[in-house]
Amino acid sequence: MKLYENLESAVRDAPGGSNRIATIGFFDGVHCGHQALLDELKEWAAEVNEDSVVVTFREHPQAVLGAHPPVPVVSLEHRILLLEREGVDVVLVLDFDERVRALVPEEFVRSVLVDGLGVGGLLMGFDSAFGNRRLGTFEYLAEKRDELGLEIRSAGAELLGDAAVSSTRVREAVANWNFPELERLLGHPFSIMGDVVKGDGRGRQLGFPTANLALPGVSVPPPGVYFCDVLCLGDRPHGRHSWSDLSGENRPDGFSMGVMNIGRRPTLTEGKEAATGSIYDPDVDTVEVHLLDYEGDLYGQCIEVFVLSMHRGEKKFAGVEELTAQIESDVRARRG
Repeated sequence: MKLYENLESAVRDAPGGSNRIATIGFFDGVHCGHQALLDELKEWAAEVNEDSVVVTFREHPQAVLGAHPPVPVVSLEHRILLLEREGVDVVLVLDFDERVRALVPEEFVRSVLVDGLGVGGLLMGFDSAFGNRRLGTFEYLAEKRDELGLEIRSAGAELLGDAAVSSTRVREAVANWNFPELERLLGHPFSIMGDVVKGDGRGRQLGFPTANLALPGVSVPPPGVYFCDVLCLGDRPHGRHSWSDLSGENRPDGFSMGVMNIGRRPTLTEGKEAATGSIYDPDVDTVEVHLLDYEGDLYGQCIEVFVLSMHRGEKKFAGVEELTAQIESDVRARRG
């Protein structure tokens, strides 16, 4: 997959005379609805022997429009990784700045898609719209397809139950630790991704070294102890593993079973445990993962944590010995 962080670099590389097939969206979480759209995008691109192109945005458009954007399901880096796993050919990341915001749909299509990227077909999501005042709906653009020199198609909604799959439903499932629902919405286990940073070393002193994660303002499950799988991505998360690689019996090197703690570590910090049902607070909660049977230095490396289930809530123990015994029990339970 080719990744472009700005339009200028993508334009320089765009092949002349191409008729690429593109779609536009924020793609937060790359859930099953997004995946169905991307499958249709790839099928159309294969029919015409052209590249499939995803145009996405660095910032949530609501942040620029003055509204209060939701906490993203995943970071931009993670979103790009998930798009790559879906097998698209090209991803362009645009800044949703005042210049892009002011473009009417026709200007966006001409300057970014047709003239910039060599796009000949645009696939729109069932509820997508772009351009100034979100005028660029499927119905609006379909009337101008001849004028724009662009074939326009619309994808249907992906339903789960009686409602469309959406990033909002994914966020709600994370907040409610509903992991079966999350897996249905995403088509795979929910994961968080971040860089490993130095902690205070207390886990190592207890005999259970942990990887402490720096998470850049994303959706995180509530405080508690979770069973997980951990994939070490190194210092370059992109270009690593398709979904077929990750779901098979012969998983790649870098996969480990893990136990993750999210919370305030009340036994070690002399504070109070997080209340049952409380939400993750990045100002007071830490995210740390003990990788079973792993030896090595992960500082500065990127890891992806696939959250499988919640094992128990956070608890303040009488002392370090009781805490250590509980961690030993958690690890035995994770091994099954």
